[in-house]
Amino acid sequence: MTDPAYPDALPAQSRLHWYVIERVLGQGGFGITYLARDTNLDQRVAIKEYFPAEFAYREGTTTIRSSTRGGQHDYFEQGKRHFIDEART
Repeated sequence: MTDPAYPDALPAQSRLHWYVIERVLGQGGFGITYLARDTNLDQRVAIKEYFPAEFAYREGTTTIRSSTRGGQHDYFEQGKRHFIDEART
């Protein structure tokens, strides 16, 4: 079930590899943060999803696509690169 306060978020009990989404912790300008359970380690974890609401939409259940073209599409891609760089650090 999707939380009505976060209509763009993945619904509770969604599975991402070995993680199960429990609920949304928050949503900001560039992403959605979830509380999830790592089923391998039986531990709670936080998962941050890149979802710049101004530039993106959800296609299907898990795929995020840019909703812009031209220059604004570049902002989406640049933001995604920064998001991945931040995750690596």
